[in-house]
Amino acid sequence: MMQQPLMKMPLPRTNMAWILAFAILQVSGRAVGVKITDLLVPAMALEGDEVHLRCDYEVEGGSSFYSFKWYKDNREFYRHMPSSLKSPEDRCVEDNVVAGVNVDCWVSTEREVVLKDITKRTSGEYMCEVIGEHPKFRKATKTSRLTVYSEPLQRPLLAGMQDSYTPLDHVKLNCSSMNTEYYPDFSWDINGSPADPSFVQYHDRRTIGLNFQARHDLFRRGVITVTCKVSLGKHHSDRAVVELTNRDYLSAQEYHFNTGERRVPAACHIVSSLLLPWIYALLFSFV
Repeated sequence: MMQQPLMKMPLPRTNMAWILAFAILQVSGRAVGVKITDLLVPAMALEGDEVHLRCDYEVEGGSSFYSFKWYKDNREFYRHMPSSLKSPEDRCVEDNVVAGVNVDCWVSTEREVVLKDITKRTSGEYMCEVIGEHPKFRKATKTSRLTVYSEPLQRPLLAGMQDSYTPLDHVKLNCSSMNTEYYPDFSWDINGSPADPSFVQYHDRRTIGLNFQARHDLFRRGVITVTCKVSLGKHHSDRAVVELTNRDYLSAQEYHFNTGERRVPAACHIVSSLLLPWIYALLFSFV
């Protein structure tokens, strides 16, 4: 008996797509390109600061690196091209002066650019561009905004403190920023450690509250130390500190521990020691 020839079954469309993609890769080589993995541009800075713009990237598929460029408001001000680099100064694009951009060419690299002596004109949109090598020249870009302010960071204002507290009292404090040009970041510390988030109350962008019970365990030698901190970026911060005193501890300190006699404040001893010689001299002058 003669065998019937086997009929070829058509391949599913999904398999055909994979075969076609594989064939293209075999012809053109591995997929190549570049990818920006992280862009670090500070959101805010103050005039006179030194600002670091960092752009981390990866070269994929066996490709090599061709160029690394920075732009401010779509105007190029820095480039790193290993194939044509002769001196660090070659990285700064001198024929295209960009307002507010003063690059330290000697310390900037193919991943990080340093801007010095910044001004309010340095504010703008900063874009990092990375291009892979021949033949694909694949390009990746990322953008972030920097805003520069002229007003120095001011010490915050604390309000709401009482003269003293008992462990049954609730502490209710407010901390307000004195700055008008921008809104700094706030944080609270209690006895040197970050305050429990449940204690923090957000009123508005210029004022933050703190509300907690003055428990026994929070007093350190009769005092709870509370700190309100304001910050602008990583390099600017200021704080206001207040010591909340335990009323019972104060009362106990008014008596001698052994005799139970009422203690005389140290200030009184100082004043009396200064006045007594004058009193004695005055008395003897009448004798």
